[in-house]
Amino acid sequence: MKILVTGGAGYIGSHTAVELLNSGHEVIVADNLSNSSEKALDRVKEITGKDLSFYNVDLRDKDALQDLFDK
Repeated sequence: MKILVTGGAGYIGSHTAVELLNSGHEVIVADNLSNSSEKALDRVKEITGKDLSFYNVDLRDKDALQDLFDK
């Protein structure tokens, strides 16, 4: 199951991604603050050993978000 995590730049977003990955979920991280979010994803990779893809999208654009799930 794919799960969308937004706000990846923050403490909650990165810890949520770690917990979901450790539970076997596929995590999609989307935010529009790419520099800080990429640092948060680096922390997630350090903890889990798993690569994540970051998508810089307008979170208000429902079509763009749906496209992430269709990939």
